[in-house]
Amino acid sequence: MKKPNLGAHYGAIANPQTFAQAYAYVLAYPGMVFHTTGNGTPFTVIASQSTKGRHIGEKVIRFLSSGQERAKAYQCCWGHKTNCLRTHIDCYTLAI
Repeated sequence: MKKPNLGAHYGAIANPQTFAQAYAYVLAYPGMVFHTTGNGTPFTVIASQSTKGRHIGEKVIRFLSSGQERAKAYQCCWGHKTNCLRTHIDCYTLAI
């Protein structure tokens, strides 16, 4: 399902963990499978540091499904429905 483009950092959501807590959790449990809050699609998560773009050197949480990156979240994106690139991330961040 394609969601509408809402713009960067749209809306506010109450994630169960802070970005720092989620990042540490992902590092502690690599390869763990989660399911999106929308349609239950399985995904895995990678915690790393950005190597390019305006967020170079920043911590990033990458959301992968079927081996492909579907979205990513930086600390500035956490707590929003969409990330800097206008991709919906709430269905991932709420599931962690």
